[in-house]
Amino acid sequence: MDRIDIMLESLRDDDVPAGLAGIDAAVMDGLSARRERDFTRRGMMLAACIAASAGLALGLDRGAPVSDEPLLGVPMTAPSHLLYG
Repeated sequence: MDRIDIMLESLRDDDVPAGLAGIDAAVMDGLSARRERDFTRRGMMLAACIAASAGLALGLDRGAPVSDEPLLGVPMTAPSHLLYG
């Protein structure tokens, strides 16, 4: 245990290596970038959950009238469809 204390005391007296002098800024930049990514990912997941919930709630509504229009076709009220009728 005494050897460890002596080694730590000798490290305390040494100068900081030049490569470690600017590491604080790089570490803090990396942490802030990760925090922003996590915040964005959580926001996207929340938006997706809200959209899915709203879509299911509105899509499963039994009281909504059924439309005669095709699902992926031209709507009956579209100007191009009215010209042909």
